Formats: sequence, structure tokens, C-alpha cells
Amino acid sequence: MFYISDLFIAGFTYLFMNAFENAIHKASHYKESGQLYSWHKMHHKDYPAKCLESDTYIDSTGYIDNMFARYIVVTAGTFYIASSSRTFMIIVAEVSVYSFMVDYFNQQFHLKKSWLIKYKWFQRIKRNHLLHHIKQETNFSFFSTKMDKLQNTYLCDSDCLNRVTSNS
Repeated sequence: MFYISDLFIAGFTYLFMNAFENAIHKASHYKESGQLYSWHKMHHKDYPAKCLESDTYIDSTGYIDNMFARYIVVTAGTFYIASSSRTFMIIVAEVSVYSFMVDYFNQQFHLKKSWLIKYKWFQRIKRNHLLHHIKQETNFSFFSTKMDKLQNTYLCDSDCLNRVTSNS
């Protein structure tokens, strides 16, 4: 059975995920975050500003040591303790789909010949992510620019991206 409160839970979860994704990604750029910083730094070494794309996806970080996943699991555990089984299942389902999508799209952003490149929406979010690799203090979110705009960390500089990618 479906309840109207389920929509509110899903909406809250979406907003929370956007804020959480932005915060954890931003934190991973500060040495003070320890292992999170070391782990995420590997992704930026795999795809430095001078080589944003490759023919096959490079992942030196590995799935076993995925620090983002660790933080997601710990946070989900908190929701498990603090919420009902129904609420927890809605949250876990939504977070799982969202996390899979972020990981998959990250791979597609860095492929020279992604099957998604024909779509304008994909080109826009790919551009934002690749700009993050050029100017790492910007564009921490994947699908939405709202958190970055609120924090004044959003960058939309196609000329900068064109200069870097034309040198590849």
C-alpha cells in the first residue's frame, strides 16, 4: 500500500542526498578528512586536468575501499536506528539507486566515447564534472547545481573546458 507520507520521505531523502553528496565530496578535498581525502585524491590522479577522459574507465581507488560508500552505510545505519522499517526501506532503496547512478555517471563522464554523449542533459552534467577536475574547488554535486550555487561553488566555464580538452 502507498501512503502520501511516502512521497514526503522520498522528497526529503532526495534533498538530503543532494546535500550529503555535495558535503562528502567537498570534504574529500580537504586533507583533514584523512582517508577520505587520500582515497578521493586517487580519482583526481586518474583524471587530472590534462587528461580528463580515457578510452576505458580508470579506477585506482577500487570498490572495496570506497570511502563514499562507507559514509553512506554509516549514515544509513543512523536512519535504521532512528526510523521505522518502512521509512528505512524507502530511504535505502532511493539511496541505493542514487549511489549507483552517481558511480555509473562518473564512469561515463570520463569516457571519451560514452553512449550518453548524444544527450544535451548528459553533456551539461559531464561538463560540470570535468570542470570540477580542472578547478577542484567547484562543482561538487553531480546531477543538480543547486547546492553549488547556494555555496557559491558553481562554475560554468565552457571556454576553460574547451581549452583543456582541445589540448588532449
